[in-house]
Amino acid sequence: MASRALLRAAPLSASSNRSSSLLLLRRRKSDFLPSSRRRHPGLDRTPLATNASPWGHSTTSPSSARAMAAASSAATFSTRSDNFLSASSALYAESMLEMYENDPKSVPESWRLYFEGTADGKGGATSSAEEELSFNQPTIVLSSGNLKNTASVGAALAPDSLGVAHLIRAYQVNGHRSANLDPLKMYTNESFPFRPGNVRSKNDVARGVSEYEDGYADTLTVGFHGFDPAKDLDRELNFKGMHTGGNKGFLEDLTNMPGKVTLRKVVNRLRETYCQTIGVEYMHIGSVHQCNWIRERVESPNFLKVDAEKKKHIFERLCFADTFENFLANKFNTTKRFGLDGGEAIVPALKDAIDRASELGAHSFIIGMPHRGRLNVLANVMRKPMQTIFSEFQGTHYDEESHTKSSLEWGSSGDVKYHLGSSMDRTYPDGRKIHLSLVANPSHLECVNPVVLGKARAKQFYCGDTEEDRRNVVPILLHGDAAFAGQGVVYETMQLAGVDDFNVGGTIHVIVNNQIGFTTNPINSRSTPYASDLGKAFNAPIFHCNGDDPVVVSRALETAIEWRHEWGTDVIIDMICYRRLGHNELDQPMFTQPKLYKAITRHPSTLEIYEKRLIAEGAMTKEEAKEIRDFTLQSYEQDLIASKSYKPKPEDWLSSKWSGFKSPRQHSRRRPTGVDIDILRFVGTKAGEVPEDFRLHRQMVKIFQQRKEMATTGVDIDWGLAEAMAFGTLLLEGNHVRLTGQDVQRGTFSHRHAVVKDQETEAEYTPLNSLAKVVSMSAPLEELRLPDTQAKLTVRNSILSEFAVLGFEHGYSLENPNALILWEAQFGDFVNGAQVMLDQFIAAGEDKWLRQSGLVMLLPHGYDGQGAEHSSCRVERYLQMVEEDPHHIPPMAPDERTQIQKTNWQIVNITTPANYFHCLRRQVHRDFRKPMIVVSPKNLLRNKRCVSTLEDMGPGTIFHRAFDEADPEISDNPGNVKTLVFCTGQIYYELITQREALGCKDVAIVRLEQIAPFAFDKVAKYCAKYDNAEVVWAQQEPKNMGAYAYIAPRMMTATRELNKNEKRPRYVGRMVSSAPATGMSKIHKKEYDDIMNGVFGS
Repeated sequence: MASRALLRAAPLSASSNRSSSLLLLRRRKSDFLPSSRRRHPGLDRTPLATNASPWGHSTTSPSSARAMAAASSAATFSTRSDNFLSASSALYAESMLEMYENDPKSVPESWRLYFEGTADGKGGATSSAEEELSFNQPTIVLSSGNLKNTASVGAALAPDSLGVAHLIRAYQVNGHRSANLDPLKMYTNESFPFRPGNVRSKNDVARGVSEYEDGYADTLTVGFHGFDPAKDLDRELNFKGMHTGGNKGFLEDLTNMPGKVTLRKVVNRLRETYCQTIGVEYMHIGSVHQCNWIRERVESPNFLKVDAEKKKHIFERLCFADTFENFLANKFNTTKRFGLDGGEAIVPALKDAIDRASELGAHSFIIGMPHRGRLNVLANVMRKPMQTIFSEFQGTHYDEESHTKSSLEWGSSGDVKYHLGSSMDRTYPDGRKIHLSLVANPSHLECVNPVVLGKARAKQFYCGDTEEDRRNVVPILLHGDAAFAGQGVVYETMQLAGVDDFNVGGTIHVIVNNQIGFTTNPINSRSTPYASDLGKAFNAPIFHCNGDDPVVVSRALETAIEWRHEWGTDVIIDMICYRRLGHNELDQPMFTQPKLYKAITRHPSTLEIYEKRLIAEGAMTKEEAKEIRDFTLQSYEQDLIASKSYKPKPEDWLSSKWSGFKSPRQHSRRRPTGVDIDILRFVGTKAGEVPEDFRLHRQMVKIFQQRKEMATTGVDIDWGLAEAMAFGTLLLEGNHVRLTGQDVQRGTFSHRHAVVKDQETEAEYTPLNSLAKVVSMSAPLEELRLPDTQAKLTVRNSILSEFAVLGFEHGYSLENPNALILWEAQFGDFVNGAQVMLDQFIAAGEDKWLRQSGLVMLLPHGYDGQGAEHSSCRVERYLQMVEEDPHHIPPMAPDERTQIQKTNWQIVNITTPANYFHCLRRQVHRDFRKPMIVVSPKNLLRNKRCVSTLEDMGPGTIFHRAFDEADPEISDNPGNVKTLVFCTGQIYYELITQREALGCKDVAIVRLEQIAPFAFDKVAKYCAKYDNAEVVWAQQEPKNMGAYAYIAPRMMTATRELNKNEKRPRYVGRMVSSAPATGMSKIHKKEYDDIMNGVFGS
């Protein structure tokens, strides 16, 4: 595509040449090659016969490619000029001939006449040389599309154009493979297996060719493209065409280049552009405009030129990064720090990228990265006070009391220093202000990626959610090479890039490529040539940089920032460097990579190499370099001294939007969550309305009519409407509500219908966004809470991912507490695909990093005979992680209770729509935030008994942690109760249905709506009320699953400590099992009957 228009050609000018041309067409395709090509038997093929044509189109076999090309061209040119002007290659002409021979009517008229004339023997005979000359030198098509009439064949386009165009494109596509990217200059099979000449590059070498020209792939040699290296390098190239087909860059420069243009000049320019310390991959991108954007920059001779001041500035920043690692290595040589040694160039590059983004208007940067290099980034990019960092190394940065856990006081476990996050505000000399936030991350490397993007998306939304807001909040992700290539969450996260309500306007990906993953070489840690190759699936440009060239790395990062600002899509920097020490500073890498580490030991530092370069260039003197080095070292020395008397400041654990929210050590008062009846009725009615001209599905018309009837009558309110009322009332109070997950707009079980579709246009309509005027979330909270205004509801179906989407929503929830953020699993058991996110972030985030989240997870659960994969959300796993002592009862009085504040999350299994309504509103109507897992129902969504009234949600009503026996006849006569059954969730309705069928009045059933934290007081109260009854715990799950293992010791503690009468619950449920449920309907029914018999007797 790079030169299609430049190489357009007209038909042969003389009819006398037709006969000889037909003979040429019937030769083997390789015979059209110039003699310099044919002299290499191993190169007896043209680029067009390979799997990728020089115009970027994928091909199959040569014969099928010819057929497709001919058919396409015939259709195109028969509607345009319908002549021979498109025959710019032997492939096209040959394909026309094949089609003509099969069916003369299948080719355009001009081609048919031409072949007919040739077959008739019109025209005189010519020599072989004249035949080939006439075929290879057609007349020119000007950029206007008109033919240029020529008096002779010699005035036509020379064959140099085609060869040069192929050569240019070869470098654009594959130049990076021969670039000078390895700072160690080893290019081993283990680290660069696809490097030309290495073990995995054999399929790219033409048969019969055993050597490369100076280490370049055969496709990058001039001989491959039809030129003779001995004759053609220094002769003037002949370019007659002036049109580039709309392509920018070097090809465009050639059309206007003054003076003598030689092949040597072209090759040198291409190698300077694509084969130096930067290699660029972008030709996989489908947009010619985006490719042009890159070409105009990287193919410019000035792309890597920076002035002396900029070079010196990079040196200063590099010096701080280098000295930081060396200083820590000398002062704390037995402490792990996971240093950046060998990859220090990324620090000045990140700072330059942030500077450039700020110049373009960006004001917020959300950064995620692994542990390697985190301390250096914290110190030199985030500007975390060095006194704090040094005190962390000395172990004097924390107050022991605040990190000590006890049964009475909450204590933070904290985390190692190379997992911590930070934030800072910076003001530039010209007044520009930016905010930097580095998100805390566990050792699970890439799992922070979706968290960063979720937090960035939230910030964009709360800034106003315009296109400009997207550009001005920049997510930056740093990766390791093995992790980026190997971790599936990288792909899941990148797949979110273009999805509505997940799109962050592009992410800057930076791979700090150490050429090793712990002890594993790249040849064993991936199957692709580069760690960055995943980016090609998403049309991301990729800049490979030699980590020993700080200027190149900085220019690549700056260009990445400009790309994102212009195009709003992902971009990847692959900085190839090395890891000077082992996986940590105490590790011995020579055990597994002896050759590599012998080379690293001898290799000078990036700072030393860059300093020599600047001095040699005259950009800096030795004295200036020494002055900068001395100043840097002195500043670290002073900070170390200051750290000796450093006093830790109060924990900076909440951002400005969290002002007024309380920590687990501060008491929070309980607030009512009921709403005025008229408001509830209004919201319920609006939840069942659409515009008059909106064409609902006929079944949806009935569903919405039922909603309005429920709201009007105030009774029989089902689960879906109660949820809508919770959402709607929160929106009217100025709180953003966001729900994502697979199929959440309709709901997996077709109960929600938060977004409906017009049956003719498929236009979407969200009823709850029409309650009042939707106000931008950038407005003050006071304005959002004014009458006749509301916040926005976002309900968006997600990609088919749990890990990345749940992580995204967790990150979203961290930004602003004045919102209800929910994620729903399609089925509860699917959440185990996001187990890392649950374990490392959601369950333990506040304990480790003092970051609160109010994220709600809806996990459908219930045993309905649907088999092992659609029955259990594995609630036992989350209960196991609850931070609560089963043998200690905390203060339970309403004005003293801080039980939820001091635990890590809440787990509820609710039995009424009204309690679900209160549960959701309670998440927002607090001055603290905790994650919540809702073991949500399936068959209760339409259970006629599982309904509520408006009064249940009216003024003064609250969430109930437990419900007593609902039958007054049983509840009012506790002395007659022989069996007290505790249960939670769906099984309650199964039990009362069976009890009614049996006419039993001596069994009381109590529901635990909130399983964790445990309602010690409520359980003790009901056990005391039914004091003569045997206590039973009934559940649907197997004995080794469900809530039994969690509630049993706590129930014993509650009755022992509060009632002085310990009661151990008798278990009734399914037998122990490795699978959560059976897939056999008869077995399911038998297990159900056994549970009923276990409670009520056979």
